Amino acid sequence: MAALPALALALALAPAPADDDAPLPATDQGGPPAPAPVDTPRRDGASEQPSTAAAPAPELDAKAKRRARWVEEGAPSKRRFLVGIAGVLMQVPPLRLRAVPIDPRDVGRTVALGGLGLFGRFRPRPIVGLELDIRSGSVRYTRKDADVSVRQDQLLVDVGALLYLGRGDVFQLALAGGLGGMATQLRYDAFDATGRQRYGAFTLRVGADAEFLLKRIAIVLSFRTYGIVTDRRGAKSSGAVLARTNDEGRRAPMATFSTMLSGSIGIAYRF
Repeated sequence: MAALPALALALALAPAPADDDAPLPATDQGGPPAPAPVDTPRRDGASEQPSTAAAPAPELDAKAKRRARWVEEGAPSKRRFLVGIAGVLMQVPPLRLRAVPIDPRDVGRTVALGGLGLFGRFRPRPIVGLELDIRSGSVRYTRKDADVSVRQDQLLVDVGALLYLGRGDVFQLALAGGLGGMATQLRYDAFDATGRQRYGAFTLRVGADAEFLLKRIAIVLSFRTYGIVTDRRGAKSSGAVLARTNDEGRRAPMATFSTMLSGSIGIAYRF
């Protein structure tokens, strides 16, 4: 009977038996390692991972679009007509004056005539343009040691075509060619005597034009080379200065075949 209290105390202090339903600790049995978890894409096609690609800045995108407008062709413009006015500079060979004594050293090898011009253009196709061009220029020849002067006035009218190689929304570049005629008038003033001489010439030109388009306004630049064929014997003369000279002096005082350079800058209205 004395052993019963000792047995009861031993049972109370003994550990509880293990639960059969508790999971057993994992043991390494030499099998293959468990596969790593895979990031599966969402059904809507979007990735769970955050995108690291940076979107272009709005300022850079706007600048690229502005640059592209200068050279990239946009939709065909509805404004096919253009009319404008320009400042003109012509570089021509000096006259071979024989009716009045002017030293060639006072003239130089070339002479620049300044004036105004009018022009109109029509674009039947974006790549092709037709043009009517009117240009005028004047210059005065003088003699330093005497009261002698000759004023030269030129009027040039021609028609031509333009081939637009660059057709941006802002900048357009074209090759130009055409033909026409030029009328020249000389006014002589020498020692209280006067005279007048008129003659014509045929012209053929090639060149390049640039247009900067600002909605309805355009800035037009042009550079052209002219070939000139002059009818020297067809000159008409009048006045005392030319009456006292010989037949050679009454002919047009320039070579039969000559060249001329001309540049202009103008402003035009588009409609």
